[in-house]
Amino acid sequence: MGIFDRMHISYYAADRRAALEHRCDILGVVGYGTTTAWQGRAPYVAVALAPAGPPVYEVIAGGRVLSAVRDGVHYAHDGEWLFAAVAVGACERIAVAAAEAYGRILRIAEGEGYGYLIRAWQYFPDIHAPDEGLERYRQFNRGRHRALEGYLAQGGIRPAATCIGTSGGALTLHVLARRTPGTAIENPRQVCAYRYPDTYGPQPPDFVRAMKVVGDGREWLWISGTAAIIGHESQAPGDLEAQARETFANLDTLVACADLGDDRQVLAVKVYVRGHDQVLPSWPQPWKTAPVLTLRGDICRSELALEIEAVVVGGPRGARP
Repeated sequence: MGIFDRMHISYYAADRRAALEHRCDILGVVGYGTTTAWQGRAPYVAVALAPAGPPVYEVIAGGRVLSAVRDGVHYAHDGEWLFAAVAVGACERIAVAAAEAYGRILRIAEGEGYGYLIRAWQYFPDIHAPDEGLERYRQFNRGRHRALEGYLAQGGIRPAATCIGTSGGALTLHVLARRTPGTAIENPRQVCAYRYPDTYGPQPPDFVRAMKVVGDGREWLWISGTAAIIGHESQAPGDLEAQARETFANLDTLVACADLGDDRQVLAVKVYVRGHDQVLPSWPQPWKTAPVLTLRGDICRSELALEIEAVVVGGPRGARP
């Protein structure tokens, strides 16, 4: 479990559900491999990704929260953070589903006064299948941009993000937003994703490599789904160990660019791996000692087998030499 004074990010076995449902400090819950209906008051979203082990709940908690449902969006906020989740049918025309999901989320976030997206997670089936002449992931990018265009024009910042293909189900989108903006952190080893050339589709993906936020007396970093990409090109197709090395090099670079200090701590890691027969290579420090959730899913580029996201926190502000 990681602690940001008030905020907690934890992974719980699904058999802990009853205890979680009665808590009043949970901003949002994400279920992986779960089948039992959630009965708690906190917003809940089930994602069709199988964990490498028993079913798991990812719990994001804060202060005492207020929760509500409006326009199909389940959300909660605690005065500093807002968590919002929505599921939209994704059988056809994923661009339409993406625009609808983001549009609903933005209306809620802005209406409640949390007008800055910090972190977004989006999952949908058949990510590499064709859709009106384009790969579905590329169509998703078009729909997302359609919804974010006005938000960006008014001074909004692209969030850190993860996009993974699922085994089925709806398009699920859940986000964390704040009343004040974060600071985008980019990786000098990589081209900014939103500046990719058109070889990756007519609309580049609208996300930043990481988002740095100051709050609760700490500096902390939400790192997007990160893979073995240098510049804009995928590295080491078919070689999981080489991809892991490049991925960790990218993660280390982002943490260094965020300048969190020597007392930083990796609070939570999610690993997405394609296929059930992949054997993960050994991990370097400090990543290997953090709480890790491994999930089976399709990476947004078919030649990549591994993607990793993380949350890293610095020490209390003012504690540095």
